[in-house]
Amino acid sequence: MVSDTTMILPHLSRVGSAKLYGMIAPPKVGIAAFAVDLEGARSSEVASAPRVRCASVVKPLLFWVGADADAFVGDRGAWEGIARPAVTTSDNDATAALWSRVGERHLLADLEDRTGVAWTTDGHGEHPSLRLMVTAAELARAYAAFAFDGGEAAKDLRRWMRDVEVGQTFGVRAVASDVVGAAEASIGVKCGWFGAERVHAVALAELQDRIVGGAVTTSWLADPVRGAACREAAGDSAALVAVHDALAGDVIRAAMRRALLVAADL
Repeated sequence: MVSDTTMILPHLSRVGSAKLYGMIAPPKVGIAAFAVDLEGARSSEVASAPRVRCASVVKPLLFWVGADADAFVGDRGAWEGIARPAVTTSDNDATAALWSRVGERHLLADLEDRTGVAWTTDGHGEHPSLRLMVTAAELARAYAAFAFDGGEAAKDLRRWMRDVEVGQTFGVRAVASDVVGAAEASIGVKCGWFGAERVHAVALAELQDRIVGGAVTTSWLADPVRGAACREAAGDSAALVAVHDALAGDVIRAAMRRALLVAADL
């Protein structure tokens, strides 16, 4: 992931991530860790932050419970046809299709049953699946339950998390590989981003005898510089992700490193 947007957006010409970060108020950052082994699933909050809209970071969780919904029980191909792109390329239309076919009430109730986390949506302006309210601690708890599941749907979703294209990982796969000493091919990642106000990430490393992972949320105050950068990149997904990396990549990577160091001791 490129953190210098010089060649991407005229509006941010000659402005690198560190310089841009110094121009805006610092974010509120939530950090949590989780680990799964034969003894069970465990999670721990490392740094607290306010609950925020999830963006795309919960997509694997939604498709995890959606796989067992009546709409897909008899049609595995239909489920995979929307689950894979929702995870690997963060396809919002695929997630909207899941939401429509299964229904918000069933998805969120089933997700609460499996994770112990109560899920609610907030406000307007995005698809409701992208405005579930989360904290890093809740994400870690939910992903720990997801990682503990040995079912085929959970295994497929974790495999697709390992296939998320590098441009949508904000560098956290490389960070996780370095911290846990595992190949990048064994690191699953899912990130979410929106409007330069939110960038989130979950990473999980499937090791020989356990899974360790981290969850990070960030939220930033609205800022005209960031808003203009996102408007400049509108319609160009690679440029838009690069803007978010320039704004939040360093923060996300540092927070994920901290989470995974804690996870190693859980």
